[in-house]
Amino acid sequence: MKTLSDEKKDNRGGKRKGAGRKPIVEEMQQKVLFVEAVKKITGKEDSDAAKIDLLVDLWETQRGKIFICEHVFGKAKENVEITNKNEFPDLSNVTTEDLERLLNEQSDINS
Repeated sequence: MKTLSDEKKDNRGGKRKGAGRKPIVEEMQQKVLFVEAVKKITGKEDSDAAKIDLLVDLWETQRGKIFICEHVFGKAKENVEITNKNEFPDLSNVTTEDLERLLNEQSDINS
């Protein structure tokens, strides 16, 4: 009989349903669906002409230009600066007595 901890161990790592890359057939179906939508939006029957019209429309906006360039040339590396506004005091020299005193003070406040 399996225990709860054994079941948790069985669920770690390895192959899982729904994980990984989608099948190529599914990706191709999505691409075909997208191209059909672009053809309908642009009113063009030819797939290439519809794609060109979409790109021309995108190029008219600043965000569209950025989108096109990111997908053609690759997105530039972004640097993100993380700052911690919650500065914590150095607790390396806190004694057990200090902790007990703080704990007692806190319990007195809550009483």
